[in-house]
Amino acid sequence: MFKLVKASIVAVIVASGMLAIATIPARAAVFFIPTPCDFITGGGFIFTDSGARANFGAHGGCKHGDFWGHVNYVDHGGFNGVAPYHVDSLEITGYLKLDEAPNGREICGVARTNAGETVNFRVRMEDNGEPGTSDRFGIVLSNGYLVTTRLLGDGGPGGGNIQLHKPNPSTTGPDPQPSEEEMCAGLPSPGF
Repeated sequence: MFKLVKASIVAVIVASGMLAIATIPARAAVFFIPTPCDFITGGGFIFTDSGARANFGAHGGCKHGDFWGHVNYVDHGGFNGVAPYHVDSLEITGYLKLDEAPNGREICGVARTNAGETVNFRVRMEDNGEPGTSDRFGIVLSNGYLVTTRLLGDGGPGGGNIQLHKPNPSTTGPDPQPSEEEMCAGLPSPGF
């Protein structure tokens, strides 16, 4: 399982000839449901840390007061004794924006795998311009699987495209808004 750790900064303060040491909590990343809500779509491939190719198709956002979307991911190198390793979403439970990354969104939910598991997932998608050469994707699962956010196709030829879409009258989110913990079952972001 994953545990969120908040970093801190140690500061040395000299005032009136006295030395003081203070621990100041570092600013934690703040995720929230975008207001007004929007949606993101994309597909392509990345390379995992082992060098295996992984394909994905994903979309998510808000629609008519709820979350909406689907995530389909295949790691051709395999995981948990299954190759290729296939993750297919069953339910979308959250859609988040990071305050410091205006073009990135995260989709959280529950999925099944072809290894017979039901897992929580958190996907990060970034639309960093056209035609997708700087777009990024990452995924983390509650069973320990992790591919940190990286360039589609590792910045090489091909790779795919991610598109962040503007809000429209149907892209309303839930009210009241659930917390990040409730939406993502405590999974950390795969990176930003």
